[in-house]
Amino acid sequence: MSKAQDGQDKDAMIDPLRMWREWFVKSEKTWSDALTDIMGDDRFSKGMGRYMQEALHTHRMFSESMAQYLANLNIPSRADILDLGDRLGQIEDALASIQIELRAQRARLASLGSGAPAAADGDSERKPSRTKRPPPRDA
Repeated sequence: MSKAQDGQDKDAMIDPLRMWREWFVKSEKTWSDALTDIMGDDRFSKGMGRYMQEALHTHRMFSESMAQYLANLNIPSRADILDLGDRLGQIEDALASIQIELRAQRARLASLGSGAPAAADGDSERKPSRTKRPPPRDA
């Protein structure tokens, strides 16, 4: 085979992946240009703003009516659960600070050494120290 025939054979072969890739790139560019033109229009942005306002209003109205319905059934709403979670977080923070204070108090008591009061169990009361020695034993 001559080189001319090899070149003709390669040109005659159809590469479906190359064709699909070219179509995809052209299609993507066309869509991108069209959507950029549409979204750049002032009318579109105003319409989208109105749509978002209506969607937010609808969501708020639905949430309020659902909260009222759940309250009538004596079931907590999402807001009630979130409030409860916040309250539990505050309680946990308060307990953590109390634990820190208790540990600090225990450390202070331990550092006092023998001057520390007796155990909190109440098993033994503090006895006065002995001032007299027992008489010597005569054996």
